[in-house]
This record gives sequence, C-alpha cells and structure tokens, in this order.
Amino acid sequence: MSDTITHEVKHGADRLDETISRPGLAIILLVLGLSYLFNGMDRQMLPALLGQINLDYQLTLAEGGFLSTAFAFNIALFGALSGWCMKRFGRRATLVGGLLGYSLFTFLTPFANDFAGLATYRALTGAGEALHICAIFSCVGAYFGARRGAAMGVINASFGVGAYLGPVLGTLLYASTGSWHTPFYIYGVAGAVAALLVLLVVPKNFSEARDLEGATITPTTSPSGPTRIFNGNLVIVALAFAMMGVSFFSFTALYAVFLRTQLHYTVAAAGATLGMYGVGSLFGLVGGWLGDKLRTLGMLVASLLLAAIGHLLFHGPASQIVQSALSFVFGVLVSGYLYPRCISVLQRNVPARDISLAVSIGLPFFYVPGMAAGYFFGHLVERLGWSLGATLMLTLPPLLAFVLLLAYQPRRSREAPRAPAVARRYIAR
Repeated sequence: MSDTITHEVKHGADRLDETISRPGLAIILLVLGLSYLFNGMDRQMLPALLGQINLDYQLTLAEGGFLSTAFAFNIALFGALSGWCMKRFGRRATLVGGLLGYSLFTFLTPFANDFAGLATYRALTGAGEALHICAIFSCVGAYFGARRGAAMGVINASFGVGAYLGPVLGTLLYASTGSWHTPFYIYGVAGAVAALLVLLVVPKNFSEARDLEGATITPTTSPSGPTRIFNGNLVIVALAFAMMGVSFFSFTALYAVFLRTQLHYTVAAAGATLGMYGVGSLFGLVGGWLGDKLRTLGMLVASLLLAAIGHLLFHGPASQIVQSALSFVFGVLVSGYLYPRCISVLQRNVPARDISLAVSIGLPFFYVPGMAAGYFFGHLVERLGWSLGATLMLTLPPLLAFVLLLAYQPRRSREAPRAPAVARRYIAR
C-alpha cells in the first residue's frame, strides 16, 4: 500500500506540474474567484434592498429578517448532500450545477406574488449555493494540500468583493431604474455566465485532484492524522463554526435595516456601509496564509475580537465613518480570516480520502443557525429592542466559540507539516 502511494504521489505530482502551469493556475483561480464573487453579490443584495421589499410586500421585521437568511436551510441540506454529489458526478459538475441553480432562482425572485413565493425562491438559491461552495473549497483544498489555507483565503477574498459590490451596485441599480427587480435579473444572468466560464476553463485534473496533506512518501510508514471522519476535533470546530454563523447571519440580515431605522441612513448609505464588510473580506488574500501560521491561537483571538466588534456595531457611534470601519473589521474577522480558517481546519480533521465530506459536514453547522438567525434577531428586536437583541445574537455566540476552541487539539489533525512538497497532491484516477 505504501509503495503504491509513494509511486502515485511522485508521478502524479509530476504529471500535474506538467499539465497546469503557474499562469494556468492563476487563470483557474481567477475564474473560480469570479464565480464566488457573483455568489457574494447575490447573497448580500437582498438585505440592502430589504427596506423597499418589506414595503412592497407589507412584511414585518421578522419576516424580512427571515427572507435575508432563508437560503441557509437549503445550504445546510444540500451542503450535507454535496459530498455524495461530488462523488457521483465529480466536483466540477457539482460546482457548475450549483452556480446555475442559484442563478436561476435569483432571476425568478421578482416574479414572486407574496411572502411565501419570496421565501421559496430565496430558500432555493441556497440549494445551488451549497453545491457551489462545497465544490469550490473541495477543489481548492484538495489541489493545494498543505497550502490550502492561503488558496482558500484568496478564493474567499473574491466573495468579499462580491459582498461589497452586491449591495452597492444593487442599490445603485434600484436608484437608477426605480425598481428593485433589476439587480435580481442582472445578477441571475451574471451567475450563469460564470458557470459557463468554469466549465470552459477549469480542467478535471485540477477539480478532481486528490489531497495528500499529512501523507508520507516513505515506504516504511503510513499516512498520519485522523483515521475516522467523526472525531472530537471535527465536532469542536463545527460547533464553533456554528456560533460564528449565528453572529454573521444576524449581522447580514438586519444591519442595513438598523442603519436605516435607528441611525436614519439613506438606502445608498446603508448599502455602502453594509458593503464595507465585503471590503474587509479582502483580508482573505493574506488571512488564509496567516491562519496557517497562527493556527489555534489565531482562531481564539479572532473569536474574542468578533464578539467585541459585534457589540460595537449596534452600540457604537452613529457616524457613517465609524460604522463603515466596524463593518470592515467584521468582514476581516469573519470572511477574511475565520471562515477560510475553519474550512481549512475541518478538512485537516478528516482522513485525506474524505476531504469532500469535510465541507459537506461542516457547512450545515455554519448555515443551520443562520437559517433562523435573521428571524430570531428580528423577533428579539421587536420584543426586547435592538440593544439586547444584538448582544444575544452577535456578541454572545463568538464568546461561546472561544470556549469551544479552548478544547481543540491540533496535534490530532493533519495540519503539522509531515510530508515533503511532492506529497501534497496527486491526481485521483
């Protein structure tokens, strides 16, 4: 068995290097990043336009909050199924299918006649997003192996760009056309174009690469790291990931509404301020690499900082400059650092052969709480006010994540550098 691994690692990696040059890899990452950028645009467009949508459909604050996070249920459900899809159809096919799925239901959203229709279309975008997200991180994580953190950070930074452009362009399109329907049509078409680009540019010897981080090329030893999919480390990180999801989705669901109703921002100003968290996500360009360096300590510190920023967002000064800075730092912590770091750690806490399952297991933990976060935040605000509601939904969850991560044991993962560079990846036949 070890001899077989040794042979395939050496020769598989050689074939890979010959097939995909560095410029080729740059183009592939650019296209994958572009597809994830449109994902971010789609995700953050609705919260920025929620005030007008609430007026048109006469929705309550809780109903509007639910719309902002309705997609999370299907991300959790189809995220759990994505491992099977990738094994059955391949990562690239799953990625393209996911892109087409969420783009279709984004395009259909303005055709909804009532709250039920809106909720259905927004929920169904989550099915496509789940397949897209799981496949893109599985492709990148498997190919780059020990360097996965840096590569995932780059990909997640593109989501941040989309998260900024989504509300900014969405509100500008609304202001220029007088209709919130327009950005939904445009973003739906853009996602379909991104799917075509992925199909044309991303080769199977990238998308179907096999992860060998933690493997060895010494014939007398065997790969080290976790031997079972479900283990203590995986559960700890998944639960901490869930707490971060509560804070994140509470923020994205109703922050723009808070700015409009409590701080009296205009639609454009609220959209721009919300979008600053997407600019913060650009920290992912170095955040993934930094996460690999700081490891568990970095996650602990970032969790505490996230709790502090979550508090200040709803209790700090009303100045747009200050609120934009806080939104920016929130994006740095969640999308630029913690999200790619948690995905990376989840992949390192399952056997290498099960890397696709790591994301399909971890993603529901992030999105299941998010499914209800917007609704419960809105309900708490209606009952208890913005101050206490924000404390319970944005400050407390990261503190619980910090407590959970204190029990994480990195020595039981595949993260420690055990193998030479040649053992980082090979092509699965």
